[in-house]
Amino acid sequence: METLNSKTYHAAVYLRLSREDGDVAEGSRALSNSISNQKELVMDYLRSHAEIQVYSVYTDDGWSGVDFQRPEFQRMLSDIREGSVDCVVVKDLSRFGRNYIESGRYIEKIFPMLGVRFIAVNDGYDSLDGQYGNDMVIPFKNLINDAYCRDISVKIRSHMEVKRKNGEYIGAFAAYGYLKDPEDKNHLVVDGYAADVVRDIFAMKLAGCSLKAIADRLNRDGILSPLQYKKSIGIRLESSFQKDMEPKWSYNAVLRILKNEVYVGTVVQGKCTTPNYKVKKRVYKDESEWVRVGDAHEAIVGRSEFELVQSLLARDTRVSPKKGKVFPLAGMVFCGGCGEPMVRKTVPSGDKRYVYYVCSGHKNDRASCSSHSFSAKKLEESVLALVQTFIGKVLMLSEAADIVSRASGMAPDVGKIESRIAKLREEAEDCGRRRKNLYEDFKDGILTKEEYAMLREQYQKQADGIQAAIASLEKERDSIQTGQTAGQEWVDALKGYKGVETLDRRLAAFLIDRIEVMDSDTLQVSYRFEKEAAEMERFVMMYRKEAV
Repeated sequence: METLNSKTYHAAVYLRLSREDGDVAEGSRALSNSISNQKELVMDYLRSHAEIQVYSVYTDDGWSGVDFQRPEFQRMLSDIREGSVDCVVVKDLSRFGRNYIESGRYIEKIFPMLGVRFIAVNDGYDSLDGQYGNDMVIPFKNLINDAYCRDISVKIRSHMEVKRKNGEYIGAFAAYGYLKDPEDKNHLVVDGYAADVVRDIFAMKLAGCSLKAIADRLNRDGILSPLQYKKSIGIRLESSFQKDMEPKWSYNAVLRILKNEVYVGTVVQGKCTTPNYKVKKRVYKDESEWVRVGDAHEAIVGRSEFELVQSLLARDTRVSPKKGKVFPLAGMVFCGGCGEPMVRKTVPSGDKRYVYYVCSGHKNDRASCSSHSFSAKKLEESVLALVQTFIGKVLMLSEAADIVSRASGMAPDVGKIESRIAKLREEAEDCGRRRKNLYEDFKDGILTKEEYAMLREQYQKQADGIQAAIASLEKERDSIQTGQTAGQEWVDALKGYKGVETLDRRLAAFLIDRIEVMDSDTLQVSYRFEKEAAEMERFVMMYRKEAV
């Protein structure tokens, strides 16, 4: 009969330390679980077991016990399958793993099937010792280790969620254009050089350049791509977006920058998660669940500039083949008959080229709509004339509103209107209470059914009249506020286009909401600021006589 020590074992000494499951965050435990301490304890144990010879030491430093795809653990398994290792020695079961199911599968099934002896020194477990007690204790210890890992995972998730809601940046790397603050790793500071590149990208987009044209320009100017730039300043990282050995600027790289809210000072986090601490597959959340905190750090581009770029991105369609620029009215022209987009077509005729817009609905189904064909040149000239008229009107109204607001004794009193609204709301509440009490009087027999119906109708009419008065005063107040702020940002922007002679992409995207072609001679233009302009006009008309 073979004795316990009659065979020579070739052992794998396995060591593991995790930064994720809290192993290094608890004072004395950090010391006891250090890699050097684990190794010393295991080696001391092996000195009294001459039948065990160390084949190799396998160290996974910084790997969670839940994950069994650890590189050194996998190398150890490879050596076991090749027959080089037939014994595994660990300090304790928690160093081997913290996944109850996986740990049990290896210890109770895979290792015995492969003829591998397993030893957990501090737990007093040796698979060669077939005592029944050990077989009962091991599953419970694995379960406790698993529960410990689950508890730590819950605490970490909760802690990270608090940081997100506080606007603290918890990403591994800062977005291009920013660096992590040396004094606070959860705060972003502007990286001057990269921030200038970001501003140039937004400026080129606002000038009408396509995303590919912007990428080509950056590559031609020798601007390092975000990944290359970060490596050049000593940041070591790998990116899932990298495809080439020397990544260049691309359409998608430019698009990611233009759509990233981080550049207006907003931190958007919590876009994805994992089902639990064992399953590492990333699950993307609905946008309504993202954590968005504004003014978390210094902005690189203005909010209005960012929003205008988003509008451009949503509208961009066809690009000029030679110039790499988006056509000025791309994505804005629609058929006035069926509402379908109008498409831009070019027809060569000898030495000339005729460019016109045609209804896409008619193109796809001729029976659904007429072509509504409209010359591209005539369209742009007509839209420019209408835009010039609209800008002139707004600037005239702005000047008139300024005169009214500055005129002595003529400036409207918003405070007085607010007081009237507050008084009417009190009357509405009182009317509501009296109407509610009618039913109690009817139940108590104080009012007959006919009296109850008549009074109820009267109170309802009174309530409707009060609400109408409130709505009218609120509209007047809004008109006043719009008129008094005639120098607001959108009006100031239009002042820069006074006397404009050409219609570029930036102006079109900023001012035009929709263009509808009714027939070959008629079109309608809807503007983004029509409501504000109408309120400004109403304000001026309200106080025009007094100002004169």
